[in-house]
Amino acid sequence: MIIINTLFASGCMALPVLMNIKQVIEQRQCSGVWTHKDELPIEIDLGKKCWYHSVFACPILRQQTSESNPPMKLICGHVISRDALNKLTNAGKLKCPYCPMEQNPSHAKQIYF
Repeated sequence: MIIINTLFASGCMALPVLMNIKQVIEQRQCSGVWTHKDELPIEIDLGKKCWYHSVFACPILRQQTSESNPPMKLICGHVISRDALNKLTNAGKLKCPYCPMEQNPSHAKQIYF
């Protein structure tokens, strides 16, 4: 029942935003902006109470992330835990373990599931 309530609440929060964007698209006659059925042209913030994800395990350390060790998104888009980020940092540089991109570890951003 909680899931149904969350879905309903999410729809109630998103509907006014979607109706507004539809009206703007029609007024500006840019109907080609929204071309895919499964794609939204905007991001809708539903608040923290609508954030759900079972678990995220760091692919490097093979540990579940937590509040003290959150998932971090690298500039290249790959996600690892903060502990893995700290262990892979060498002389203020971080080389992504999945691609050749070298980056500054301070540019990694915490993500929320």
